[in-house]
Amino acid sequence: MRIPTNIITGFLGTGKTTAILNLLKNKPQNENWAVLVNEFGEIGIDGALMTEQGALIKEVPGGCMCCAAGVPMSVAITALLRTNPDRLIVEPTGLGHAHKVLATLTSSQFKDYIDLRATIGLVDPRNLSNPKYLENQNFNDQLAISDIVIGNKVDECHVGDVDAFN
Repeated sequence: MRIPTNIITGFLGTGKTTAILNLLKNKPQNENWAVLVNEFGEIGIDGALMTEQGALIKEVPGGCMCCAAGVPMSVAITALLRTNPDRLIVEPTGLGHAHKVLATLTSSQFKDYIDLRATIGLVDPRNLSNPKYLENQNFNDQLAISDIVIGNKVDECHVGDVDAFN
């Protein structure tokens, strides 16, 4: 059986962890979900919060999960798949190379185990007027691989920010 899998990507501060926590709160009670997170901190706050929501968590510490920690990422995915979750969510770091995460998940190593569904990209519309974001390759790569792009934090935006997103 192939596990339905989603990547939730977005630049730093777009609300990826909050969005995943919200999904976990609303998941069907009878389902067991697993989450792979890229954790920079030593404490693993993201993972602790998600575990409280009833998800099995694996953290890939250090740099971008696909680069500096490529082998640990594959090991973590394999460990999560062995638990036979009903869904797998992958949250790369906001500075990560999302296309490399996508390539790993669609590689021959995982093709019989992962059913990759929509990749969701979160954007904070307030950043769309900042050339540093618009010119950043990681930011653009995250948008390029996203099947669905969500403008997050719109309650904190000005009308011009929302217009730039549209």
